[in-house]
Amino acid sequence: FAKVKKMIKDLIVKLMEQANREADHKAYCNTELATNKQTREIKQSEVEELTASVEKNTALSTQLAQEITELSDAMAQIRKEQAEATAMRTQEKATNAQTVADAKAAQVAVEQAMAILKDFYAKSAQATALTQTRQTPAEDAPETFDAPYKGLLPEGGSVVDFLEVILTDFARLESETSSAEAAEQ
Repeated sequence: FAKVKKMIKDLIVKLMEQANREADHKAYCNTELATNKQTREIKQSEVEELTASVEKNTALSTQLAQEITELSDAMAQIRKEQAEATAMRTQEKATNAQTVADAKAAQVAVEQAMAILKDFYAKSAQATALTQTRQTPAEDAPETFDAPYKGLLPEGGSVVDFLEVILTDFARLESETSSAEAAEQ
């Protein structure tokens, strides 16, 4: 009987040890399961954060690509307008240069014409070959006129006075065109 008791005690000890090992193993598994659950939750939140970041960056990338396209189109338009403005400015510059050259040539021509007329009038004042008797405009006027003829120039000016006005007009045109050209550059 003692042998059976000893066997029962050994069996109880063995079962107790086995129960303790199973309890330790169960505690270890529970700890590992809790740790794994916590790790899974942390990793899941990281995945969600990274997914949101990827989506945000994808949207930003799409927006920036659209902005790049719009800015490229705007730059192409600006280049086109700049080329048009450059061509127009080149044409204006050539026109202005021609205007200045024409104004200078016209001034020289008007000065020469004035010199010739002044010389002619100076010589004709002394010439007596075809001298006619001086009549007043009232005596010389035809009968159908009420008043003597005063000419087409304002205030009875002469051709020389008219040429002097033309000369100043050409000088002003040259000056204004040169000033405008300098301001445009």
